Amino acid sequence: MKNAWIKKAGFCTGILLCGVSSYSLMHQIAKENAGKFNNTYFVIGKDTVSMQDFYYNLENSNLGWIYTNNQGEKFKLDSISDYTNKEKSKQQLLNDIKLKHIVDTIYVSQSQDSAKSKDTFIYKNKDAVPYKNMPSMGIYNFDIIKIREFTADNPNVQEKIDKNNNKYNCTFRHEFQHYLNTLADIRKWNSYPVKYVECCLDEISANLAQCLEQRKNYLAHGKDLKYITKRFASYKQAIIDKKITPQSQHISEDEASLIANAVFSSWMEEKYEMYSSQEKSRAKYFLQDAPFAAIQEDLHKHQKVMEKIFTIDGYSFWQHISHREQEIFAKITPEMKKEWALLNKQKFDNMTHMEKLEYKKITQGKDSYQQDINANKIKARIISFLGKNR
Repeated sequence: MKNAWIKKAGFCTGILLCGVSSYSLMHQIAKENAGKFNNTYFVIGKDTVSMQDFYYNLENSNLGWIYTNNQGEKFKLDSISDYTNKEKSKQQLLNDIKLKHIVDTIYVSQSQDSAKSKDTFIYKNKDAVPYKNMPSMGIYNFDIIKIREFTADNPNVQEKIDKNNNKYNCTFRHEFQHYLNTLADIRKWNSYPVKYVECCLDEISANLAQCLEQRKNYLAHGKDLKYITKRFASYKQAIIDKKITPQSQHISEDEASLIANAVFSSWMEEKYEMYSSQEKSRAKYFLQDAPFAAIQEDLHKHQKVMEKIFTIDGYSFWQHISHREQEIFAKITPEMKKEWALLNKQKFDNMTHMEKLEYKKITQGKDSYQQDINANKIKARIISFLGKNR
């Protein structure tokens, strides 16, 4: 209370020296701003404070702008307004994930009617799943990896469906790469188009990891080609045609380039249309909490994330993939652009006061940012001096 009285006394002394015209101007400033300052609230630490109280208790120091609450706790303005701090906090929560692994058994039976030879997939709880809705072989969702193991009483059916099991398909390695990519910042904020492309590339990264795992199994089982599934048919064919000779010691640059480009091409040709809607939804979900300033295109940040998610088993595959990402950008439709423009506008219109401050600092520089803070601080002092702070 003593510090507040000193602030007010000093401010009053300055005003008295300015004369009657300044006093009238103060009334005008208070009239125009008191409503906004008293009815706009921020959450700082554990407290909810008015804009009026915040700026009245904000001081400049050699550490920058510092807000002091009624309990004497100090908060740096940069730590409150800088969206990267919020982004780091969200990433830390992801880094603290305790991963769980679930195996779901799917029973497979084949119709006895030769005219209806489609398989029926039945979960262990005996709920039938039609053939056209064959369960996915694996799912990663936040802290859970679920893989499906398919089993049949008929040996012929079992032989046919074994290719879907982890032993051959390397489902777990695919889903585990999605988890690793989560730790490697795939959810960090960027523009909607960039985040959409990153989500697609996340799938390609997981497929790449899966291909490398099948390669390991192929070598571990005496170069038995049944351990490389048709999912990676072009890589398998390159081995058959002796274009490459996989070695257990290392992956040559030629083989790394072939794997990267083969996986990228097959995913774009066979999976893109299937995944496009899902990746659009995922990009929107990842950016739902991002403020307007955080959804501006940042290609440097994008490159750093991509280098992480495409460094797999110690090999850097981004050098072989980076020149092809424009193929995904080129598939962004006018409808997608229109939807993202609307989301951009909504975030712009809904910016909080703190978000507007941060955006001004980014777009107009620190001088403009400082001027805004100083102006608001003076307004808060005037409102308090005239008793309008209630």
